[in-house]
Amino acid sequence: EVEFSHRAGMITKSEVRALALARLAPGPGRLVWDLGAGCGSVGVECARLGAAVIAVERDPGQCARLVANAHMHGVDVRMVEGQAPAALKDLPEPDAVFVGGGGPDVVLVAAQAAPRVVVALAALDRVAPCRAALREAGHQVEGVQLAASRFAELPDGTVRLAATNPILLLWGRR
Repeated sequence: EVEFSHRAGMITKSEVRALALARLAPGPGRLVWDLGAGCGSVGVECARLGAAVIAVERDPGQCARLVANAHMHGVDVRMVEGQAPAALKDLPEPDAVFVGGGGPDVVLVAAQAAPRVVVALAALDRVAPCRAALREAGHQVEGVQLAASRFAELPDGTVRLAATNPILLLWGRR
């Protein structure tokens, strides 16, 4: 598994990143925005696959962590410290957008900007407004709830399953 420095579990887990990457389709010649980027795990993975990445994050500590993670993985990620959607106004048009943080207003701007959008949500209450924002921008919307359980070693050498927090992924294409 790819390692990332993160704050107290505030990271898009690898199982969720795998599906997000499949829906974002990053690669050479493509530009991906990573909004509410946190420690940058999704943006860094997109850059590792050859995409140009612009990460937007409002927390200065997370911005520093993101820059360090990009450096550790030998990729360039352009860091924009600021609050979406205001921080997006002068950015070049993306091919895909990952929304890891921000509400329906951010999702709507992302969906108006890009033909592919992936939204990660922990809160059930945000599903309907984010789905509506994607649809308002002309996207066909699909979604899934992901719950992964990882092996956790017990003192006697056997393993049990330890659940990670369930995440809802919405994605839109137009």
